[in-house]
Amino acid sequence: MSVTPYPKRLIEVDLPIARVSTHAREEKDSRCAHIPRLHIYPAARPLAACRAVICATIWPDPVDLVEWLQKGEEVVAGDRIIRPACFLDSAQQCMIDWGKHHLSKVSPESYPTFIKVQQGTISFENPNELRRALLDFIADFANWDNAADHDYLKTARTLTQAAHEALGGEQASRPLLVDPFAGGGAIPLEGLRIGTESTSEG
Repeated sequence: MSVTPYPKRLIEVDLPIARVSTHAREEKDSRCAHIPRLHIYPAARPLAACRAVICATIWPDPVDLVEWLQKGEEVVAGDRIIRPACFLDSAQQCMIDWGKHHLSKVSPESYPTFIKVQQGTISFENPNELRRALLDFIADFANWDNAADHDYLKTARTLTQAAHEALGGEQASRPLLVDPFAGGGAIPLEGLRIGTESTSEG
């Protein structure tokens, strides 16, 4: 049985696990009124980890997308038309805007990546640098303090929509996130946070 080629997602190449885990531990120890505090569920998933994993699962890897782009502006993959430039252009612009306008919101770990935008030494045309910036953004977005921040949400939702359309989704529609094991609802709720349609069968 042949498998239809498909662009890799960020989670298939890397994930800032150590940084996300730190946020997950801090979230668990906090007294904030987030979902796990309102609804105690025995197998509650850390929201920080859910948010990071969903972003990295939906957003494609820029390095792999560049290889797809070399095949053409539109590439047929199974019953889908892949448009690599749709995500690459959007992600590049989002990360440039993040470095120019929201540098005060990045963590010390992400600062070296985004300060280069203001210094004019990086434009994220290199897909490896764009990948690094997206992973830094995900790690910072995993922080509960940033979960309701308007700028983080707007950027994450823009990237989610661009990923959806680049990977063959119809314009004006949103990607569907299905969680067949929804217990406390962390995964569907975090999916809604970043701009997906979510449903569960739990």
